Amino acid sequence: MLLKKQLSIKHIIKKSVNTSKNKQENTLFLMIHGYGSNEKDLFSFEKDLPEDFFIISIQGFHCLGEDKYSWYDIDFDDKKKFINLIQAKNTIEKISFFIDEAIKEYQLKKNPVWICGFSQGAILSYAIALKNSDKIKKVIALSGYLENNLLPEKIDHYTDLDFFISHGKYDPIIPINWVKKGLKFLKHKKILSLYYKEYECGHTLNDLNYQDLINWIEEKHMKI
Repeated sequence: MLLKKQLSIKHIIKKSVNTSKNKQENTLFLMIHGYGSNEKDLFSFEKDLPEDFFIISIQGFHCLGEDKYSWYDIDFDDKKKFINLIQAKNTIEKISFFIDEAIKEYQLKKNPVWICGFSQGAILSYAIALKNSDKIKKVIALSGYLENNLLPEKIDHYTDLDFFISHGKYDPIIPINWVKKGLKFLKHKKILSLYYKEYECGHTLNDLNYQDLINWIEEKHMKI
């Protein structure tokens, strides 16, 4: 694990075990941490992910303290203005650019790209995936929600997208009804592969949630 600085976003990587003579057969698995966390958080998943994933976990732009970062400001006291939309939209553009940059730098597949985010990272994952649906095909949204104000202007029907969405029943940060509104939107857009489950926890992943996630990844990976 090494913090990389040569691209536009600081990140750590785990190189894939090359299963093909063609180096471009490696698949990008991008991780986006939550508010107040860092790039090492979701990276702990790497031990349970398929070996041919090239794992990249990125570090937030805004420092909140030692080893604590965010992607944009959050107003926890105002649910109507929960997100700093200007900062969030700017972050979406930057991460979208970084994906193309990383694919070129590390000689990875352009399609499919997997994206996995927790909380703030999940909110971004929804928007980034719908903006870049030509390459991002697998979306993991953990304890987050789909924010309509961050979606691209033109929304088509994304029948080839796969979503894993999970949420704690007792989440005090992001109300579960926010998540369900997003589910209705995705179903309206005729996204056929949509896994959603609620768990007996708060704003976190419990053991069952994690195991369901790993099982889902393995299942989808086998079909690629």
